[in-house]
Amino acid sequence: MNDRTPFEVNVAIPPSNSGLQAQMKIPPILPGPSELIEVRYGLPFGLDVAPSGGMAVCTKDGAGGEKVGDVLRYTSNWTMGLPRGDGIVSTVASFSGGVGWQCSLFNVMKAQSWEEVVEALTSNVQTRTDEVLLLFERPLPTE
Repeated sequence: MNDRTPFEVNVAIPPSNSGLQAQMKIPPILPGPSELIEVRYGLPFGLDVAPSGGMAVCTKDGAGGEKVGDVLRYTSNWTMGLPRGDGIVSTVASFSGGVGWQCSLFNVMKAQSWEEVVEALTSNVQTRTDEVLLLFERPLPTE
């Protein structure tokens, strides 16, 4: 990890009509200058990433804008959970056992195994969402 300024991003959480936003501060992990790239795909989607040096690294340029060498930092991830929020509807739903699919952002660098990354990616299915959100860190050329 380096001591550079974290990336500050505001991203829309899937599905595309959720209206939810996440404000994130993401510390860079690459040793040199880098930038954060947001990629969205409709479903189903294809992605060419593979484990390399403890990171999920893009192995083939993609139609969404990811490039070879980009490091996958976050992906949208769907899990079962109680409704979130502080309104009366979420409170009532929690008491009535209103469990449903919830979207969060999975920190790929904190995955304990490659299988966890694959599970997070493949949780983005058409019965839950209309898109997948991917955040990549891209190394910038140095001169």
